[in-house]
Amino acid sequence: MSLAADARDAVRERPFLLDALRAGVVNYAAAAAYLDLGDDDAVAAALRRFADDLSDLESASREVTVTMRSGVGLVGEDIDASDGDPVLSVAGVELAGGGPLTAIIAEGDVGTDYLTTVLARLDAESVVVDAAGVAGDTLAVVVPRRQGAAALRIVESASNAIYS
Repeated sequence: MSLAADARDAVRERPFLLDALRAGVVNYAAAAAYLDLGDDDAVAAALRRFADDLSDLESASREVTVTMRSGVGLVGEDIDASDGDPVLSVAGVELAGGGPLTAIIAEGDVGTDYLTTVLARLDAESVVVDAAGVAGDTLAVVVPRRQGAAALRIVESASNAIYS
């Protein structure tokens, strides 16, 4: 494999660097040194060529409605029985009403890119995420009760900054 192919593969393994290349905010010499693939000058040149081939990173607003549901818990652990429909269910594990957590629900134009943005922003704000998922036009993020208001604010604001 060529150095250019190695550089492209290394960037794809680091989505943050791929986004930075698409946004045009990369110091190529620093990125080449970080990737540590060999001759930094050659890697920097390969990164420049790769960046030229990428589509620009563009933001778009989304139409979403965000709500908060307090008192969510893990069925069978935090609560004995489901209180109505589960907030989130993955492979037989359900979160429903009656527990110590808070669910933030976004409905509308959501998808995995929206979830990715929400999770990155929650991480940046040190909000603990106990569970998260997206299906159809609904996204759910489950956080500790005390972090519910912060999570609500973050999920709402993410609808104005989804990058694709």
